[in-house]
Amino acid sequence: MKNNLFFVTGIILLFTSCSPQLTSVMLKTYPSLQYQEEVRIFEVNEPAPSNAEKLGTVRVGDSGFSVNCNYSTVLDMTIIEARKVGGNAVKITQHKLPDFLSTCHRITADVLRIESNELSDEIPAPIGIHSVANSGDSIPKIPVIKAKFPHFRIAADGGWQYRLARLASGMDAFWQEHYKKMKSGFHYDIQVAYFFVENHGIEIMFSQQFFNNTLKNIILYDETGNVIAFGILKEKNMFNYAGANYIVRFFNAKKKNYFSMTFGLGYLGYIDKLILNDDEFSKITAATFGVNCGLGYDIGISKDFGIGLKLSFMGGTFRNYKLTQGGITTNETLPEKTPEELGTIKLSVGLRFNK
Repeated sequence: MKNNLFFVTGIILLFTSCSPQLTSVMLKTYPSLQYQEEVRIFEVNEPAPSNAEKLGTVRVGDSGFSVNCNYSTVLDMTIIEARKVGGNAVKITQHKLPDFLSTCHRITADVLRIESNELSDEIPAPIGIHSVANSGDSIPKIPVIKAKFPHFRIAADGGWQYRLARLASGMDAFWQEHYKKMKSGFHYDIQVAYFFVENHGIEIMFSQQFFNNTLKNIILYDETGNVIAFGILKEKNMFNYAGANYIVRFFNAKKKNYFSMTFGLGYLGYIDKLILNDDEFSKITAATFGVNCGLGYDIGISKDFGIGLKLSFMGGTFRNYKLTQGGITTNETLPEKTPEELGTIKLSVGLRFNK
């Protein structure tokens, strides 16, 4: 229960820690500028006037899980900080693009003070950046450059999986070999995601996992030791998962490939069937709270389509279950401290559609 509480708390913190982090060190200040006064931007590859006075340095970066941190946003934060100390120009000295370490644009900039006549003589006014004429004390709307990115992602995966639960101690060697074979299986996943910003989004996921093994010439005994059946016994085990994920992606420089990380919560259903000579002998069903997380890499092969690789974990536990045997269903409970562990590691490959 504590682990689930920490997990949910982490999700809440992700959504509440949205703003980029700003730090500044100022050597000198002037009276603050009004919002209608222009602040010029000099990019990394653009020289500032040689006689510009440096007032200080501003850094805007990732607060941990910042969401609204595109270049326009972090630039606006820098300009607002410059206005506070009377700076009428900003020289970007470092600009880090989003990468695997952070989904944010991160900049370091010098806040400058340039005489107005020198500013107009030497530097042509940039288009569309904080040059808004406005009367009165109201704050003008700042134009925002919206980056284009795919908002929707549909993924279909399939692959191999392995159950992590340990086998019970003291088990007969015959059944131990059987359940070792039941630890491996195959699965398929379907995910539909919507990205509200370039790097962060919400995903709906459905997954099914399958495990099975066949035993020949099996003999089944009742509690008194009498033979009740014999023949071919098949065990089929299935997990059904449906839930919502938080997804973060990290594009490469060409915006074609990206790493992705997902984590979420959902419903996890369990079904275990024993089939003797093609007739259902018994069935166990259970439902529990499930968690999942994954790390993937998508490779773009065209504008909208790609292929993806993914390593993921899915898990949950239960003690209460329903047993159906001989047409009779009963509610059963596993002993204390012996829950059924449903944790699995999955390796997947699949198709991607981005739009």
